[in-house]
Amino acid sequence: MFSDTSNVLDMADALFRRGALEESRRLFEQVVEDRPDGYPDVYNRLGEIHHACGRMEEAVRCFERAVAANPAYTEACLNLVVAYNDTGRFEDAEQVFRDAAGQVRADDDGPVLDRIANRHVQLGDDYARLERLDDALHEYRRALMLRPRYVDVVCKVGIVLRRQERLDEALRVFAHAKTLNSEYPLPFVQTGQIYFRKGFHAMAIGEWQKALELDPSRRDAEALLATVRRALLQQ
Repeated sequence: MFSDTSNVLDMADALFRRGALEESRRLFEQVVEDRPDGYPDVYNRLGEIHHACGRMEEAVRCFERAVAANPAYTEACLNLVVAYNDTGRFEDAEQVFRDAAGQVRADDDGPVLDRIANRHVQLGDDYARLERLDDALHEYRRALMLRPRYVDVVCKVGIVLRRQERLDEALRVFAHAKTLNSEYPLPFVQTGQIYFRKGFHAMAIGEWQKALELDPSRRDAEALLATVRRALLQQ
């Protein structure tokens, strides 16, 4: 064990940022070895490492330790919500989320959470550009844990699911986006693409027509609509 905990944490963080997760994990575990009830930040980071490596039960235990050490630690609470959802513990996830939301309201941290949510969205966009779609999905969902009515982020989740060929899940997400904002054209454009993929051409046309009613400048909907109509005429 290193004598200077601060140096160990700096080394572990540097390894984590470089993607050397197992090396980072070993150093973080050295830090908490002597203080199992302390260092909520370290437990949260260990949870993120386990989650990224697919070790969900270990991730849950680490996030639980972080929250137990600091119940007001919003990021760890939200990480725990995601981990509970990933392991099917939906009621536990809802309870933690309610507790975290109550803490946020009590602290009046709305603008701070807006910034955190937007950072998660930006990171999700970066992952999506790199075709790391699972990572992108994770970041978008973390943003929605903070701001569940961000309809554009809901649509980003649906787009990632569509790109992963999880079409029925994507349809449910876009249907939810429509309930959040029935005047937003993007979910109609995306739903039309999925219907077209499934062979429901008339339904696809209806979705794209609706998108153009909402926003006549939507060139994507206009182009898709024209292409499908030409293809149907040639049959």
